[in-house]
Amino acid sequence: MKKFSLLLLAVTLLLLTVSTAPATYGAANFPNTGTNGLTGFAGNAKNENGVSKAATTGGRNGQVVYVSNLNDLRTHMAGSTAKIVVVEQNISSSSLQKVEFGSNKTLVGSFDRHTLTNIHFRSTSGSSNVIFQNLTFNHSANINANDDIQMYITSGSNYWIDHVTFSGHNYSSGGSDLDKLLYIGDRADYITISNSKFANHKYGIILGHPNDGNSSYNGVPHVTMSNNYFENLYVRGPGLMRYGFFHIKNNYANNFNQAITIGEKARIYSENNYFGAGAEKGGILDDKGKGEFTDTGSTPALNSPVSPKTNWRPSNNYSYQVESAAYAREFVTKYAGSSNTTLVFGK
Repeated sequence: MKKFSLLLLAVTLLLLTVSTAPATYGAANFPNTGTNGLTGFAGNAKNENGVSKAATTGGRNGQVVYVSNLNDLRTHMAGSTAKIVVVEQNISSSSLQKVEFGSNKTLVGSFDRHTLTNIHFRSTSGSSNVIFQNLTFNHSANINANDDIQMYITSGSNYWIDHVTFSGHNYSSGGSDLDKLLYIGDRADYITISNSKFANHKYGIILGHPNDGNSSYNGVPHVTMSNNYFENLYVRGPGLMRYGFFHIKNNYANNFNQAITIGEKARIYSENNYFGAGAEKGGILDDKGKGEFTDTGSTPALNSPVSPKTNWRPSNNYSYQVESAAYAREFVTKYAGSSNTTLVFGK
């Protein structure tokens, strides 16, 4: 009887374990890093009043779901239930497809297949706490209207974009392309963009509300851009910045016409970034004279000729490490963007 009771207890415990474990479908290998490597505003940050903000967790502890088609991607990225959504097959469309995402999600690409072609993500009023990791975004050159943006985040807080490649397309600097790679603005807040690659585009990134003269947006977004690689972006890589607080550290921009555009009420603190081909033309800074800008340690050294220096320091919001500009160039050319093997995180 005693042996039977012990056996019954063991079976009960096993059933409880099985019933409470996250369900999985598929078998693709993916970089299950959780939030390892997360730094900056999407991590353990404080606001300007010293109040601690919740860190980004994405779909941690949620169900692991493998997707291989557009319909399943839409289904599992919606809603507020915590999920780790793994792209196990490349997903492609000949036309633009917008996918709305909710909250408490991690969208991560498998090592073997993680390319999304003409798939554009859009936030909703219910979006927040989302991680995008190990993905490659492609889009056709004829999808080039003003709002054709592969990731468009306008609401909610706590977003981490990490080891993502925005591969862009061929363009003419005098052409009519108006599409961008990434937009984060309006009320979206507390974002880290790290270890990612943005390439081959006339326009790169817009951060903050897209128009001047909107003082109600003053103070948002809070954005950290760390260990990113900007290659062959004609303008706006690292980006056009307005209204918020922007910490730009250990990034590498190469083959550009203009890199950083200092927009209205932007507070930009730049550290140890490296600017390659294009720097000799004097286009590193596009200074509108309406923001604040301070740089330290970048190559070449940056001096804002119009905007005053900012007194804001990101060290008041969170702890972090910074490496040399030379380190940034070497690191991102090796490790930024999606990967078929492993993810290496910058410091």
